[in-house]
This record gives sequence, C-alpha cells and structure tokens, in this order.
Amino acid sequence: MLARQIAIGFGIAIILPLLVYYGVSALHPAPKWQAFHTAMESPKPTATDEERKAFFDKQQADNEAYAAAAQEFARILIIAATPLGIGAILIGAYMRLHAIGTGLILGGILTVADGYWSYWQYLEDSVRFVSLLAGFVVLLFVGYRQIPVNRAGPLAR
Repeated sequence: MLARQIAIGFGIAIILPLLVYYGVSALHPAPKWQAFHTAMESPKPTATDEERKAFFDKQQADNEAYAAAAQEFARILIIAATPLGIGAILIGAYMRLHAIGTGLILGGILTVADGYWSYWQYLEDSVRFVSLLAGFVVLLFVGYRQIPVNRAGPLAR
C-alpha cells in the first residue's frame, strides 16, 4: 500500500511540471533553434571580407532573434508556472489523501523551479531574492501546517 502511495505521489510530482510546460508550449510554442538558423554554407577560403562579414552578421542576427524568442517564452513560462506551482503546493498542504497531497507539494516545487530555471538568467538579483524568500515562506507555512508539533515539549510523556 505504501509503495502505491509513493508511486502516485512521485508520478504527480513528475507529471505536473511537464503538464505546465507543454500547456504553455501549446498556447505559445517554444522557439526552435532550427527555425532561426537556416542552413548556410560557411564562406569559402576565397571569399571576400564583405562576404565573411555578411555571413557572420547574419549568424549574429539569427542568434539574437533566437535569444529574444527564448527569453519571451521563458517569461511566459515563469508567469504560468509560478502561480500554478504555488497553488499546487497550497492545495497539496490541505489534501487529506497523503499520496496526492505529497505529490502536489513536490510537483508544485518542481513546477516553480522549472519556471524559474528558464528565466533565472534574465532576473535581477533583487527579484531573485524576493521570489526565493516568498517560496521559502510558503514552504515554511506548509511545513508548519503539515508537521504535528508536540505541544508538551520534548521531555514530556
């Protein structure tokens, strides 16, 4: 019975972040590197400096366009993943079915982490700190709610 509960919780924790990612991808497709970089032959050794410069300028423009599209997708993903992940954590904290609750809590943590992982490099340090602090507070709240406290003290029997 315990093995089933662990499997269910683990399954929810793995599937939830994937569900959010591909849900966002269905509404706003993630950029594909191949769509921004067309197959171009390298300049031949006999190419002029203008031809080489044009080739490398085109590559740089393609890289910048892809980076801008990837940043936009990461922004949309974090906007969707953060509230959905925090919601899953809070719902999981109040679930009476422990396997589902644990799966939602862990899945929510992984969902938020996945959203931040994509956009982390674009965030300011102050935003990183505040968002990590908020996540820490939510987890403390959930932990306090979930873990029973021995009110009489550690030495009481």
